[in-house]
Amino acid sequence: MSKKKAINVLMVTGVYFPEVNGATLQCMRIISALKGCFGFSVLTTTIHKSLVRQNVVDGIDVFRSHIGNRGAKLLQTVDIFSVFFTRRFDIVHLHGFSSRSALIVLISKLFNKKIIIKMTSFGHDDAISIKNKSRLFFYIFSMANSYIGVSPIFREMYLRSELDKRKYYQVPNGVDTNLFAPLSNFKKKNELRSELGLPIDISLILVVGHFSIEKSANHVLEAWLKIKQKLNTKLGIVFIGSTDAKNFEVDDNLVKSIHFRYEQFIGEEVFFVEKTNHIEQYYQVADVYALSSAREGMPNTLLEAMSCALPVISTRLKGITDWVLNHNVNGMMYDYGDIDALGILLENLLQDDNLCKRIGSNARTTIKDNFNILSTAEKIHKIYEDL
Repeated sequence: MSKKKAINVLMVTGVYFPEVNGATLQCMRIISALKGCFGFSVLTTTIHKSLVRQNVVDGIDVFRSHIGNRGAKLLQTVDIFSVFFTRRFDIVHLHGFSSRSALIVLISKLFNKKIIIKMTSFGHDDAISIKNKSRLFFYIFSMANSYIGVSPIFREMYLRSELDKRKYYQVPNGVDTNLFAPLSNFKKKNELRSELGLPIDISLILVVGHFSIEKSANHVLEAWLKIKQKLNTKLGIVFIGSTDAKNFEVDDNLVKSIHFRYEQFIGEEVFFVEKTNHIEQYYQVADVYALSSAREGMPNTLLEAMSCALPVISTRLKGITDWVLNHNVNGMMYDYGDIDALGILLENLLQDDNLCKRIGSNARTTIKDNFNILSTAEKIHKIYEDL
């Protein structure tokens, strides 16, 4: 990559560090990989009034607008216009598409900016889902100069929408394979578990994601409860994700139900981690990773777990997880909601060390060969220069 900053990019994402989710981390990795070639700034939102409206994160200017009440929508619009008036940038790169994104697209057109829309969640912001919401919404969506899909299902939906196929780019999410890497031995694994406050004499299933009906963390708990008595080894679960009811993605009733039903196990066999800035450590100390979602775009957590050579079990999502995983080769798959099947797969992995090692090793090879963040950054680099 040639070192220049002739092109400036405004990244638009739902939240940004210190608030984190999969989209945030992916955005930060792209910026980190490309900031020597392009200038970046970030426009984001927050529900926390305590977060300053403008600050600097890793040398990148971050502009935040507060969300949470009716009056905030007007202030958001003012904040967006303020960024467009005061900052110099050429490209607006949207991570996801929503009603707020539609407003930003209109403002971007007004200021004659190039627009990239990255579609992140199948069934929510793929081209057909947008088209089905309303003609106006789809019309605004169609104003973009380029579209990025993170998995093949997005390309399929994009082509069905009859938008210009020349504007579509297939760019999978990428992983820092140096950061997300397996530990060298069991001694380090046990030492790290102790540092994280996790028991060392127990097999651990890891689940990452906010507590929503679609993420279905409760399915993993139900499967765990069914098999834990069968296994010769102790078995626990670590959940990493927000349980805060203020988070619009969190289902408060689900959180309360889980805590009520499994209260006797919490702190002994079931562990909740609200947030962490070192999620790679939890992949490194876990024994199996489980993804129980009803829908995804391209789950970063799945890729990260695989990069750490962690054997993974995932729901079979057409054009998404079945694009990454080859069943019984670099991971395991089951049909969403089939808790018995999930339980059987967990049993198979937890009782067979050789199977775990083989699948974990193949998983890491898959990520290094196909989902390395440097490869993803190169593709984004080309899109920017094409624009």
